[in-house]
Amino acid sequence: MPQNNVMLIVIFSGLMIAVSFLIGIWAKKKATSSQAYFGGTAMFGPVTVGLSSMAGIASAFALVGVPGIIYTTGNAMTFWMLSGAAFAMSYIILGKKVRAMAEIAPISSLGDICDIRFNNNRLIKALVSLIICLGCIGYLAAQISAGSKLIAHLLGWQPIVAGFVIFGLLTVYTALSGEVGGLLTQAFQGFIMVIAGVVMIVAFFSITGGFGNVLSAVSAVPEVVGTNGVTKTLGVGLLNAWGKMPGGISLTWMLIPILGCVGQPQVLTRMYAVKDPRDLPKAGIVTAITHTIVGFLAVVVAYGALYLVAIGEIQPLESGDQAIYAFSDYVGVWAQLLVYAAVLAAAMSSASMFLTSSSTLLSKDLTSAVGIKIDPAKQMTVSRIFMFVLGGIAIVVSIYSTEMVALLGTFGWGTLVSGTFPVFVMGLLWDRCNEKGALYGVAVSFVLNIAPFFGFKYPSALPAYFITSAIAIGVTVIVSLATKKQEISKPLQAVLDL
Repeated sequence: MPQNNVMLIVIFSGLMIAVSFLIGIWAKKKATSSQAYFGGTAMFGPVTVGLSSMAGIASAFALVGVPGIIYTTGNAMTFWMLSGAAFAMSYIILGKKVRAMAEIAPISSLGDICDIRFNNNRLIKALVSLIICLGCIGYLAAQISAGSKLIAHLLGWQPIVAGFVIFGLLTVYTALSGEVGGLLTQAFQGFIMVIAGVVMIVAFFSITGGFGNVLSAVSAVPEVVGTNGVTKTLGVGLLNAWGKMPGGISLTWMLIPILGCVGQPQVLTRMYAVKDPRDLPKAGIVTAITHTIVGFLAVVVAYGALYLVAIGEIQPLESGDQAIYAFSDYVGVWAQLLVYAAVLAAAMSSASMFLTSSSTLLSKDLTSAVGIKIDPAKQMTVSRIFMFVLGGIAIVVSIYSTEMVALLGTFGWGTLVSGTFPVFVMGLLWDRCNEKGALYGVAVSFVLNIAPFFGFKYPSALPAYFITSAIAIGVTVIVSLATKKQEISKPLQAVLDL
């Protein structure tokens, strides 16, 4: 890549980081209460919440990993972008119940909702906090690793230096302004990702002429041998419904993103941030549309790279993760500016989301669950200290311990699904779900999630999180039906009946 292009990319990405930092610092004056700092409760309109929710979920994996999987294994991962519609489904079936919780009691975290739904059961709250924290820290480490390596590659810096410059600034503004700053900066970063998506979608159709031409070109060439020594297998087999992945894995990749969307903290916590409950459908629509644009970005750059390889315009790629960069490099400097900034924005938005979630779970929800009482006046100060410490540790571990990042990276989406479904999704959608059912479900989820730490391997071709989630949900249902129905207060019953 020409050096001038590298400098322009760095300057543009630096401006994006600077604006994010200024928004975060400005937001500090709005984080004046515990509810605002920890939850941004009932403070924002549907566009801000929708963009923030999309940016929190669309991580660096969505922009780099998904195109890489499509480029490497073919068509099956394309169905992942259907998860955009799952956002609307989430807000429709669960949004009004989560938002209504903030009308019957002070809500600033998922732990508060757990308290109200399950009679302040401290064991449920502790277990679900640990599971969500495990998933959040895994995501956090993966985002820091991806963002640091990208900037280190462009500037020739050491990854640890790039990590502390970018994510050190992120930790500072997030610690000072809490969820208020986190939500506003995520909305801005989500806007950058949407702009990049629109530009790359237009560029894809302009260059390729559409998917018909792509399918014709890729299916007509069984194999391309590059002068760089890399061979890429193409052909019809890459384009069938399952691609080159086993059918079970492909099915999991299709179902888990769509169903799991409902149980993600990036969605649940944003539902009670909407100022007017009547705006929940609008927030869901904004999230769905923006995520569809960003999801389509991931799809078109993958197929764009396959098309360019098939017609001999670029060499076969050494790694599938290069697909988004290879296609943007071919499009030109304006695409490079937006795409590199969008990848960094995706890493930063998800990192800030999981940093605030983790620190809130550890400093507020988990401490109260184990009986440690913190003066409400000091709660925000304690959380800020947790956030600085957690941010610093995450940066160091993500750079120097690749094995730990790889292990933590497995505790992402599926782990969050297995922990949140018994308590929040089933707890709010099914009034027969009782304390014992939720407790046994989340306890099984906790044990099954930490089992791999001790060398346990699941005897199945399906991913472990799919099995864990299914067992946790099944246990919750069986135990709830086998035990006495829980007494529910009138205000809570009114929420569950919505």
